[in-house]
Amino acid sequence: MFTNHTTITLFCSKALGREKLWSKYTLRDVNFHGADQLLVSDKEVKRSEEYIIRVPHSALENYVDKATYKAMPADEAYNCFTLKKGDYIVQGEVDCDISNAADLIKNYDALEIVSVTENLNASNYSKHIKLVVK
Repeated sequence: MFTNHTTITLFCSKALGREKLWSKYTLRDVNFHGADQLLVSDKEVKRSEEYIIRVPHSALENYVDKATYKAMPADEAYNCFTLKKGDYIVQGEVDCDISNAADLIKNYDALEIVSVTENLNASNYSKHIKLVVK
């Protein structure tokens, strides 16, 4: 599957003590591609869905790196987002807010971010952030 210029909704978490606050951001014009894979072991065959998302520089207007985001107070963090492992994306635009990851996984086809690679030092036409999600 390969789709250009698609919309995703990012659910970004911010740890506040033992609690996690979740906020959502809509990212447009991302490239979403990947394929289902079969993992064969001695005892079973499992299906592994791994997708690659490339978020172009044009969609990163309110993006901050994860160290800056972590250091921000919660009231300032709602004005921006970061992309980090353990957060979730949903393909398409989602209208509702969530309070925990379990609700998101239960109600949507949510994919967890397992890898983030920043490619922001490239030329203006190829600057992007690459996400691997499962």
